[in-house]
Amino acid sequence: MKDLLVRLVIVIIAGAVVAGVLSGLAGRWDLWNVWAAVGIFVVLGSLQTLALHRKNPGLFKEQMQPAGRELRSRRPLHIGFNLMFFLALIIAGLDQRFHWSDIVRPAGVLAGLVIFATGVGLYLWAMLSNPFFSSIARIQADRGQRVISKEPYGIVRHPGYAGLLLFVIAFAVALNSLLSIIPAVAAAACLAGMTVLEDRMLREELAGYADYAAKVHYRLIPGVW
Repeated sequence: MKDLLVRLVIVIIAGAVVAGVLSGLAGRWDLWNVWAAVGIFVVLGSLQTLALHRKNPGLFKEQMQPAGRELRSRRPLHIGFNLMFFLALIIAGLDQRFHWSDIVRPAGVLAGLVIFATGVGLYLWAMLSNPFFSSIARIQADRGQRVISKEPYGIVRHPGYAGLLLFVIAFAVALNSLLSIIPAVAAAACLAGMTVLEDRMLREELAGYADYAAKVHYRLIPGVW
């Protein structure tokens, strides 16, 4: 129960930090799209946390405290993704103050929020569908890891990253800041790099993954890549 409460608090704090950064830099607290995006993240993140804790306590523990080391070559890209996403937040907040590129129409902002919510939902669906969805990239021999090919994994091989891709690009549009799309695209490039590294690791080290990859051809985007 303690770990569950800690995870829920982390989700809420993360949402509060994002809202605080955006609203503080914008110099105003009445941006409805900011609160809508943060609300989507907190509500879906909290529901996912509760569902994961109930459905798969082993995975919940793995995500809270992974039992192995992360793929070392992935770390720079992971750090780069986080930095670029935070830079996108900063630019989006300042954009509301100085009006550099806050020209997205309300319908576009709403569409961005819908795609953002879809990305968060896809990420959480991938997590709940995969009992080995760790917070780091590692082969979980200690947990009897096997290939998962059902639900979103029957469409693309890395649906969690596909959700993050939608999340990070749509977030910039939802925040009414075209300029923040630039670091968002850089963050997406980091995601693509992490996908390549993890896909290679899984092909080399996880039994059955090469056969799975031969059936599910695309890593992130169906029909594209």
